[in-house]
Amino acid sequence: MATRTTLYLDEAVLARVRRFVPPRGLSALVNTLLEEKAQEWERAEIEAAMREGYLATRCERQALNVDWQAVDGEGWPG
Repeated sequence: MATRTTLYLDEAVLARVRRFVPPRGLSALVNTLLEEKAQEWERAEIEAAMREGYLATRCERQALNVDWQAVDGEGWPG
């Protein structure tokens, strides 16, 4: 569903864009560019959450690694 809105664009930027985009194609271009930017922001948000989760569980993983060190070499020729 499309929503009608008002955008205020810099005249110099619009003049440059008009060289490449037909008058009726500006809405599609803006929609595509906004979609790409939204995906970029969402990806950055997910990466930040993953980084935060990884750092928050770092101490737990280190303790788990210490627990497993005793068993890691068990049964291996040495």
